[in-house]
Amino acid sequence: MSYHLDNEFLLDNPWITVVGCGGTGGFVAEGLCRLFQGREATIVLVDHDRVEPHNLLRQNFYKDDVGRFKSEALADRLARAYDRPVGYSVYPFREYDESHSHGHGFPGLPAYGDSLIIGCADNAAARRAMAECLPGHPARWLVDAGNDTNWGQVLVGNVVHRVDWDEPAFAGETCHLAPAPTLQRPDLLTAVSTRPPDVDCAAALDLTDQDPTINQMMASLVLQVVRRMVAGTCPFMALYLDMDLGTVTPTYVTPAAVARTLKVDAD
Repeated sequence: MSYHLDNEFLLDNPWITVVGCGGTGGFVAEGLCRLFQGREATIVLVDHDRVEPHNLLRQNFYKDDVGRFKSEALADRLARAYDRPVGYSVYPFREYDESHSHGHGFPGLPAYGDSLIIGCADNAAARRAMAECLPGHPARWLVDAGNDTNWGQVLVGNVVHRVDWDEPAFAGETCHLAPAPTLQRPDLLTAVSTRPPDVDCAAALDLTDQDPTINQMMASLVLQVVRRMVAGTCPFMALYLDMDLGTVTPTYVTPAAVARTLKVDAD
């Protein structure tokens, strides 16, 4: 039997928040606008960093964006290009309140209800904040993307703690409860990057930092997960990319795989 992630919360004007608009997040944000053309969806971008000249090599920004907040620059451009509201926040990720909200057509960014959070912020503090927003029910899911120089992973889930649940994780072929990214990979909450700080654009051309295509590859994997979640055909709990080997290795969502991490019955 094949299994897939629950998608009911994505069928009627889903609320999608992209946390981190740098390398991977900027490409994910634009991909979401393409993916949801002709469909209602609330798209919100969250990032408190500003665009710097060296970002132009790997990230979805242009010279005119330098100095602006990444979330603001992307939201402005995407709202115009795709003729749709795109919200943004220039504050660190947390449950929103109206005093910290901006955007095109948004009076305020409310606290999350049913939603999909896409984490593209490759640091432990942001991952902890996103995990704390998961109530552990089918209406709010987290997709987390992280990478290093030429490899990365995309993890999907909605349950943060290993406890027994009053409701089953699966109903037929549909998975309603799956381990959150930080439960699949607890090291994400403690890992410290060994990557050197970003260098200026000229030095970056030596490719001593990240591969200049890694973020677009990661964004494509994230968007594939979202597309299949919307279609109700996403079988993945994790995808691991290795650009040296040219491989993408999946972990499938199955009762046995979920039970091993959540400690719930595999029936």
